[in-house]
Amino acid sequence: MKFLFAFVAAAALIAAEEIPNRVRILPVKRTPEAEGSSVVVVMPKDGSVVRGNPVWLQVRVEGYPIGAASQFDRADEVAVSKQGQTIHIVVDNMPYFAVNEPALDPFNEEGWYYETNYKFEVPAQLSEGEHTLRVFLARSFGESLKGEMTFKATTFYVGNGDKSPYDLSRPYITYNEPSNQLYLVEKTPVLLDFLINNCELSADGYKVRLTVDGKASRLLTSWQPYYIYGLAAGKHTIRLELLNSSGVKVKGPFSDIQQTITVHKD
Repeated sequence: MKFLFAFVAAAALIAAEEIPNRVRILPVKRTPEAEGSSVVVVMPKDGSVVRGNPVWLQVRVEGYPIGAASQFDRADEVAVSKQGQTIHIVVDNMPYFAVNEPALDPFNEEGWYYETNYKFEVPAQLSEGEHTLRVFLARSFGESLKGEMTFKATTFYVGNGDKSPYDLSRPYITYNEPSNQLYLVEKTPVLLDFLINNCELSADGYKVRLTVDGKASRLLTSWQPYYIYGLAAGKHTIRLELLNSSGVKVKGPFSDIQQTITVHKD
């Protein structure tokens, strides 16, 4: 009888913890990588100095049709951008902005899109000093490609600020989705997607701690997309923290990122 009472009490406690959140996080498979795709930051070059705002960026994309719809089942399961496949740009820890602008050289003589160049402004006023730029390719439903050639990071400076760049050879995380770039709808799974550099996730190694609205928390031990279920309409906070094998947060500016998203009624 004592065992039965303890079991019922424990079950009640678990239920009490789950009911207020109603949030579930489930891993899903990565979509296939695009073979031969790559992205290169043409400017600003690593370590270069930009006089001031606006800051212009130029990137070169090979083997990846920007603007095309991603033909995968995931496009029927989560929010999809009308822009199609895009380039995602993260400056420092700001939310990414997506680029799907006309290319400088959209086609070669054979009408092939294999290599295209894009030039655009950063849609924000950047302060004087050091800034880190991260550029990667993404599907029309926001999921990032995760190949070695589809992500680039560089450091540049605005004006004559301090030149002591963060060591990009250290482990760090890049937040991608969910974001307010996509129209997130209640009762539809929300895609969680991020990028990891200079480390691997595993049960006994590095991990990512996901926290939703400061309550629902889960340790992610595999680098893959996840679906978040149960987010009601309204604003929510998503926090990602990169932890080392001892469960201690990795030092540095890119190991703890929090963003606010909005879920709309269906």
